[in-house]
Amino acid sequence: MNISIILPTFNRSEILKETISNIQNQTFKNYELIIINDASTDNTLNVIEKFKIKDPRIIIINNQYNLGCAGSRKIGLQNCNNELIVFMDDDDQWNNEKLMKQYDAMMHNNSNMVISDYYILKNNSKTYQQMSLFAHNFKNEILKKPGPFFQCIMIKKELIKLMDSPFDTQSIPSEDWNFFIELSKLNPKINYINKPLFTWKIHNNNQSLNLNKEAKALEYIINKHYHYIKSEHSLAMIANHYRRIARIYEKKLDFKEVKRLYNQAFHINPKSIKNIFYYLAVSIGYRYTRFIINLIRNVRGIPNA
Repeated sequence: MNISIILPTFNRSEILKETISNIQNQTFKNYELIIINDASTDNTLNVIEKFKIKDPRIIIINNQYNLGCAGSRKIGLQNCNNELIVFMDDDDQWNNEKLMKQYDAMMHNNSNMVISDYYILKNNSKTYQQMSLFAHNFKNEILKKPGPFFQCIMIKKELIKLMDSPFDTQSIPSEDWNFFIELSKLNPKINYINKPLFTWKIHNNNQSLNLNKEAKALEYIINKHYHYIKSEHSLAMIANHYRRIARIYEKKLDFKEVKRLYNQAFHINPKSIKNIFYYLAVSIGYRYTRFIINLIRNVRGIPNA
């Protein structure tokens, strides 16, 4: 059984060279690499075509209009020829044995998805992200918070096709979380590799660093899956999510949104001590009480927003 690699790209011609070379250096060689050029205006197409001349495994799809990463992944899936699917972003990196290890795990166990740990690389510093909780109690953990990325999984195409809306453009830049929440509804059988096989590189152009987009996407995802989260967890969990979004707006000093979301968390779960505290704080005025909030967080050892 061969593998289809889905790689969307937009205006990353220089970085893309390194990414394609990284894929070609995989110890597993039986794959097709579907590169979706998302209406790039730089030298991206020329870069891809030069690689394709030497590597017939590369398939080029040129979007007429910019669809974003979610829309491009959807097109990639529609055009892939293999049952095993992996995803790559144009600015990230795999361990050279990523495909081989996940392929072996998929073949030797009756699973329909393989998940691995990964690194986050920021300012030349690596942080290890362990996915064992998600692998062993997937539905429970993924409804609590985001965790896995597209790039750290291998999944069967038949499973993706059963999902309602796996590539939701409105969930960008948190589309990974929406994907895995949708996936959890199918109760996938997961095999876990406790080794970091993927490195997520955070840099200034990374779309997930746009706080406003991130906050709006997370709220959209929570509202989209509201009843599902409520049925599997509780209203208290939904209130927790709204508080987390409020903390993103704290970073932006968007006092109106901070107040709205802490109020929303309180009205959903008014018996929570945390919700009562934040409700009172924003009722007085977050701009006046945030020093108290930060002081309490420091005492508790929780990072400030």
